[in-house]
Parts: sequence; structure tokens; C-alpha cells
Amino acid sequence: MPAILLGCVALAAISLLLPSVPSFDPWAWIVWGREVAQLSLDTTGGPSWKPGPVIFTAAFAPLDALGDGVSPALWLVVARAGALLSIVLAFKVTRRLAGPDRWVGVGAGAIAALTLCFAPQWLRYAAHGNEVPMAVALMLWGVDRHLDGRRDHALVLTFLACLLRPEVFPFLAVYGAWTWRIDPALRKLTVGLAVALPALWLLPDWIGSGDPFGAGRKASSEPPWSLSVQDQPWLAALGRAHRLMGLPLELGALAAAGFAVARRDHRTLALFAVAIAWLMLVVAMTQAGFSGSARYFVPVAVIAAILSGLAVAWTVQVAGRAHLAAGALVAAGMVVAVSPWLGAQFHRLDTQAETSAKMARLQAGLVDALRAAGGTERVVAAGFPTVNRGLMPMLAWETRLSLSAVEGGEGFVFSTAGSPVWGRRPAADAAVGSREVLVRIGVWDVLGPRTTLASIP
Repeated sequence: MPAILLGCVALAAISLLLPSVPSFDPWAWIVWGREVAQLSLDTTGGPSWKPGPVIFTAAFAPLDALGDGVSPALWLVVARAGALLSIVLAFKVTRRLAGPDRWVGVGAGAIAALTLCFAPQWLRYAAHGNEVPMAVALMLWGVDRHLDGRRDHALVLTFLACLLRPEVFPFLAVYGAWTWRIDPALRKLTVGLAVALPALWLLPDWIGSGDPFGAGRKASSEPPWSLSVQDQPWLAALGRAHRLMGLPLELGALAAAGFAVARRDHRTLALFAVAIAWLMLVVAMTQAGFSGSARYFVPVAVIAAILSGLAVAWTVQVAGRAHLAAGALVAAGMVVAVSPWLGAQFHRLDTQAETSAKMARLQAGLVDALRAAGGTERVVAAGFPTVNRGLMPMLAWETRLSLSAVEGGEGFVFSTAGSPVWGRRPAADAAVGSREVLVRIGVWDVLGPRTTLASIP
């Protein structure tokens, strides 16, 4: 495993040669990492608090003396390495579940890994340093260690995944209770993790915002795009899950469950049950006011990819036992049947790559706009600046301000046409006649603060 980890880190580092910029949440974690290192944490602005990423970004913060780009680059390496590791572990776990036949296992694992690469928004999440691929890697690693009989490792890895995604908690609690009953030697570890989990989730946010439950309140704040504001949030959540996975993955998961019943394969059935439980948890959360974001469903899609790999391999295996030609014919038929789905996934990859490149250009343009406005010092001296919602954490990083400072700034306004990716224009630039466009550079408008400033030459 160390060699695999090093390989993933090396490939992730090389990937920085591609367009490489964090998105909204990762920029916030990078800002918070700097603030933790400076003992000035402010979590009143930005997304909901997540301890896992900030542990890394706080460790990277001292290296900012080498340049402002160091922490963002290191976080992207860590996040992308997690995404690569998740693909490797999807292959490994699927191969192990497939049974003793080597080639069946290799085929099932390859299908699962390839399907994971096509998972909705997977490329974009990996490219921009989102936490979901890393959380998936930790969960799959936990499954792998459990299959090895190392429940202690599985418990710790699931705990680490829970620092990235709070939805892991019910599953961690169930697993912890199970290990408590059957393995008394792990009870001290279980108690330690049970103490550390709320401490890491609640105490920093309490210090940074004065509210230990601030992360939950933000996550359930119901922005206009949230599924929770629709007439039937639970139904909208199920619809989103269906659109993200598609019928082939859903049928594949059901087929794998059917095979598992026939084979009395309790491990595969347990994985299927986890997928259903996760889906129902997210549906219930959406009904309760959480956004139902697409990334909440990614673990379900990952498990469906694993189960689909098993279903295809087992189906071909059964047909092949009757006659080799029958197995080949079944395999070919499956490829034809899923070809429209594969075509749609290829199109999604192109769209994600194009969006990532556009985001990189946009963020580079914002840096240029800051320079054109006179530089960071002049911009900050005129009052707290602001920008499109999706780019506020980046502006906070560039100007060394807190997230809350740039969310309601009355100074310079950096504005570009809004999109779902980088957010609506700042409200401050809608005040007709109260601001002057000082600079236009590329797609960016730089509006002066309310106070009178000399025009920028």
C-alpha cells in the first residue's frame, strides 16, 4: 500500500501541470488553515466547517512563507491523490468481493474502477480539491482493511472519513458499536475516537463563530438552489440520485444484490444495505432542510459502481459456464446495452474538463483585476472588498482577510457574469449610481467603493 500511496501522490503532483485551482469550499479550508496557524480562526463566513481538510491546510500554512500558492497547490495534491486512491481501492475491493476466480475478479474490478471515473462530477471534484473523493478513498480503504480482519484500521479510517463527510457518522457509530461487542481490545480506541469526533467537529467552529453547531446551521440554511425548498424535497432528492446514477447502475446494483442472495454472500449484501441506508439518510436530510447537493450522493454512486462491476462479471461467468460463446455474447450485449449511458458519461467528462479550465482562467483573471485595481494593499485600504459568491473565499485568501469580511464588503467590487459554478454577481454592484466602473479587464469589472477615489490610470 505505501507504494500505491506514493504513486497516487506523484501523479497528483504531476497533475498540477493541468488547470489547477480550488473551488469554493476548498478555498475556504485553505483560508481557515492559515487562520488556525495564526490563532485567528473565523468561521462566521463561508461554507460549513469541516475538520478533516483544515487539519491538512493548517499543517501547510507555515509553508506560505515560500509563496501564496504553496498551500493551495499542496491541498490539491492531497485531494487529487485521494481521488486516484479511491479508483485503485474500488478495483481492489470489487476484485476481492468477486470471489476466487482471478479473471472474474479482475474484470469486475476494472468495470468498477472505470465506472467510478465516469461518476457524476467526479473529475470536477478531483480537479478542484473537493473532499468527496478523499472521503470515498478512506471509506473503501476501511472496507479493504475490514476484509483483512483489521477492524482497528477500519475503525480509524472510517473515523477519518467522518471528518470529511458528516453523513459517515451513523455508519461509524454502528461499526463502533459492533466492534465494541465482539472485540473488547478495541474499546479504548473506540472511546478515544468517540471523544475526538465531536471535539474536532464542534470546538473549532465554536471558537471561530461562537456557535458549536454553526456548521449544521449553515448546511441547512436552504439557499435558493437547495432541493429542500421544493414542494417535495424527498422526491426531488430521489430524482437527483436517479439522474446522477442512471438506470444501468441502478439495475446493476439490484442484480448484484440478487446474486449475493443466491450465493449467500453477506459481504456484498452488507455493501448494498449501506448504499440504501446512505440514500435514505440523504433523502431524510433533504426533507429536514439540507440542500441535497449532488456530492452527498456520490458514495451511493460509488457503491453502485462496485455492485455493477460484480453483477456484470458474475453474469458473464454464469453464461460462460454454459458455453464460452454464450459468455462472449452476453458480454457484447451488455456493452451495446450500456453504450448510450457511456456516451452520456463521456460528454459529462468533456463538460467537466471545460468548466475546470474556465474556472482556472476566471481565477487568474481575478488576480489580474486585483493588480489593476492598485494591488491588495490599496484594495484593502479602501474597505473590505467583495466578489461573486463562488469566488469569495479566493478573494479572502488573496487579500488575507476573513471570509466574513469579503461577504459584506463595502469597498472595491470585483464582478463578472454569474454562473452556477462561480455564483451570482455581488449585490453591491447593483446599486445604480453609487459606484463607478474603474477598470474592465477581460471578463472582470472593478467597481470603486462608495467613498470617492481617484480614477486608476
